[in-house]
Amino acid sequence: MDKINEMNFLNVSLPEDVRAYVYAGYSDKAKELIKLYLKRNITSLLKERLEYELVRLNMLESTYTYSFDEALEKCKKNIEGFTEEEFRGLIDERYADWVFINGEMKLARRFFENMLKVNKSLKERLSEKDPYDKSEEIRKKTVEEIINNDGKSFFIHVKTGLKVDIDETIKGNKIKVHLPIPKAAEQIKNINIIKTSHEVKKITPENHPSRTIYFEEELKKNNEFTVEYSYENHIKYNNPEYDKVSDTQPKFYLNEDLPHVRFSPFLVSLAQEIIKDEKNPLRKARLIYDYITKNVQYSYMRPYAAIESIAEYCAYNLKGDCGVQAILFITLCRIVGVPARWQSGLYVTPYYIGCHDWAEFYIEPYGWLFADPSFGGGARRSNDTISWNFYFGNLDPFRMVANDYFQYPLYPEKKFLRNDPYDNQIGEAETEYMDLNRYAKSILEIIEVKEIQR
Repeated sequence: MDKINEMNFLNVSLPEDVRAYVYAGYSDKAKELIKLYLKRNITSLLKERLEYELVRLNMLESTYTYSFDEALEKCKKNIEGFTEEEFRGLIDERYADWVFINGEMKLARRFFENMLKVNKSLKERLSEKDPYDKSEEIRKKTVEEIINNDGKSFFIHVKTGLKVDIDETIKGNKIKVHLPIPKAAEQIKNINIIKTSHEVKKITPENHPSRTIYFEEELKKNNEFTVEYSYENHIKYNNPEYDKVSDTQPKFYLNEDLPHVRFSPFLVSLAQEIIKDEKNPLRKARLIYDYITKNVQYSYMRPYAAIESIAEYCAYNLKGDCGVQAILFITLCRIVGVPARWQSGLYVTPYYIGCHDWAEFYIEPYGWLFADPSFGGGARRSNDTISWNFYFGNLDPFRMVANDYFQYPLYPEKKFLRNDPYDNQIGEAETEYMDLNRYAKSILEIIEVKEIQR
């Protein structure tokens, strides 16, 4: 694995004075101190940690762009009767993600979208009403039909890629692009790569843990790399029963995967408080799922590369997006002896396409079962008990699986720090001399989504 994307340096703490400035939100002063430390005789691992901290602080500055006053003005402009007191309350209740940067509160670029996503009363007060969410309508309808008919199947055809818009002076270097494509999984069948924008240099096998298609081309202005593919998603309904769980359970997928699947004293203590004296592994997993869906507030996140310990972040702050919640679920399950692993890719309905993450856990005699805490938590917030229960053990069929292992290296390996070192749902781009992700925009296009008669 390429060393920089192993992220092993996250297991090393920052020097005390640097850490104090970072935690207080004085980014510029922290950067000054880091540059002084890098001139000293320090270990290579601490050097990597400090160099990464410079990158992480820059990520935060580019993610948290609204001042408090700017954010408040945006809310007042778009939400009828909105007040400063109300805004401060919403921030305290974790509806709007924020950090301190150089002594000033800064809110995330997507704070407004996040507030509307998790607080329906705000959505109803919009000056301009959002269009009706057909994607949510078909999801709920499909979940009910899966339960009633023991399953459902869909054919999905999409086009994805990266558009890399770069300065003319960079032209002439060879561009290297990794695009995620569907991998074989329990629910994913009949994968077909239909068309690509360029000649394919490498393509990983269908069972690869982080499946990609790879291009190498001469770099030009406005490069557009795409892949068009189709696949089938076949979902069967799982209704596992507690009293039918086997006495003997497997011992795989129970290890730590540092730096993020970490069995810290805090998480071990939390896991024990959740399960108490429970011995049944299926009940353990359900108790963990219930804890997350009842207590963790959904929140759009900063780049995962800017989080030092994802599972602990979620547990300490009780907030996080789909992947953050999935990593906490996986970590807690492994701590209590329930095998669990990652799965991610895209969520694709006839009306929507976007990235999504979830988890799997293993129970004999049922095998691998699904858990989607973020969809489950959203269902619970909406008083949709059917979907809340469904997403423990099951998934809807609107998924493309590209990854089933967290933090798996790309093939060929990427030289520079990945846009997301832990997952690959949009793609990665670089030359031999520089990373190009800041110049890249994702291409996500729905071509066809239709039900397959079973």
